[in-house]
Amino acid sequence: MTAAVAPVTHGDPYLTRLRAYLRERFPLFGHVLLIISYYSSNQFLAKVLMHPDEPMQYTSRSALGALTLLCFFFHLRVFDEHKDFADDSRFHPDRVLQRGVITLADLRLLAGFAVLFEFGLAWVAGLQALTGLAIAFVFSLLMLKEFFAGEWLKRHFLFYATSHMLLMPLLSLMIFSFATSRWPWQAPATYWLYAFVGFFVTFNVEVSRKIRAPADEIEGLDSYSKIFGTYGAAWIVLGLRLVDTALVSLVGRALGVSAWFYAAIGMLFFLTLGTFIRFRLRTTSRAAKALERNAGLYLIAFDLILAIELVRLHGFRT
Repeated sequence: MTAAVAPVTHGDPYLTRLRAYLRERFPLFGHVLLIISYYSSNQFLAKVLMHPDEPMQYTSRSALGALTLLCFFFHLRVFDEHKDFADDSRFHPDRVLQRGVITLADLRLLAGFAVLFEFGLAWVAGLQALTGLAIAFVFSLLMLKEFFAGEWLKRHFLFYATSHMLLMPLLSLMIFSFATSRWPWQAPATYWLYAFVGFFVTFNVEVSRKIRAPADEIEGLDSYSKIFGTYGAAWIVLGLRLVDTALVSLVGRALGVSAWFYAAIGMLFFLTLGTFIRFRLRTTSRAAKALERNAGLYLIAFDLILAIELVRLHGFRT
């Protein structure tokens, strides 16, 4: 019989406590995988649009941009911890942060270092990349302050999510500047279109992870299924998937991709349709969780599919 592992406490070494927090709230493996797929697709698309005759490749600027993005996601996580601390203490008292194993002061210090590192990396990459980062960073500060309309946004859950998801196109434009040494606003129309694919994909994740079976709803804790109805929220997920699938198909058409690309994107759509039907027929905790897992899979898979197709079409140079 396996012995139970004792929970990490505030008396444990700092690195042990930090690892416990990261495992719970910022798993590095998942974030690195997400960044590889997201950065690759956006970087390769930028290169194809600006230099169509050149093969795809990773450069030192790719590493600078990807590390910047990782630090950016971490400081966003810390911002969210500060915004949501009171609610999380009420509804999730067993989390590492809520138990005092890691404190908000610890996270503020780490986020400060992350932000300094972001701007240092962007400065090395050039003024255009630095500008792209600065625009996204200012938007993240507005998110932290909830656009100075926090009470109104909390009463309008969908507007709250929409305002926060608008960060994703800005991060895509930041990658454009890292990849091309051009200003974010110089991105061509096809790139802007793909940037907003990211908006709808992450919006889908946001809604999917807050859909619950009726028995799992928690008094005082908002969810999309509570606000829009159990099946109304699921229909929103399916509608968002239809929109992002259509948009990425338009991007593919502009790039002249193969039938394989459309088949792969179509398969991802039908996976979402399958989990929707399952949830509609058997509204259980497991079926609700499948909606969230599918959204997370799509978040990584659709970027990888585009990156692979662009390498297939244009080649790859080491």
